[in-house]
Amino acid sequence: MPTLHIYTRVSTAAQADEGMSLETQRELGIKRAKELGFEYQVWNEGGRSSNHEGVDKRPVLSQVYAKIKTGEIKHFFVYDQSRLSRNDQVSSLFRVECNRNGVTLYTRDGRYDLSNTTDQFMKKIMDAVAELDNAQRAERTRLGKLARIKQGRWMGGPPPYGYAIENHHLVVNPE
Repeated sequence: MPTLHIYTRVSTAAQADEGMSLETQRELGIKRAKELGFEYQVWNEGGRSSNHEGVDKRPVLSQVYAKIKTGEIKHFFVYDQSRLSRNDQVSSLFRVECNRNGVTLYTRDGRYDLSNTTDQFMKKIMDAVAELDNAQRAERTRLGKLARIKQGRWMGGPPPYGYAIENHHLVVNPE
């Protein structure tokens, strides 16, 4: 019986500890495996960023990638494109190896047979959308922080020695 390999990841350790997303990704992957009549194996990366990191910085993804390259994985599930990567280099590596080794990629919204040129094209578009979304989110965050700094607001974390935070501003703490 074929096996659906389910990869789960969130962006931060805090999300992994406090959020439900890892469990949701797992449950959706198992549901897809059952719909397909497949066995399943879960590969849980936990909280790891995907934006600037290569495959080598994500140990679980490295194992999955190695098994795709050797042909051991033929059916692979990720919740959506961004769980695999928001980095074009990593996305390209996976597209090439999945195509080369006849891997079908499944997401919550559908499936990609990467030996099919139309599916390859759609996967490239979805990878580009995920990368654009990540870049835009980073820019909005940077601009928001810059605006708060210009307003004289404290950006977070513990205040420096001799200061307290009042109304999002640093004030001298005489104690």
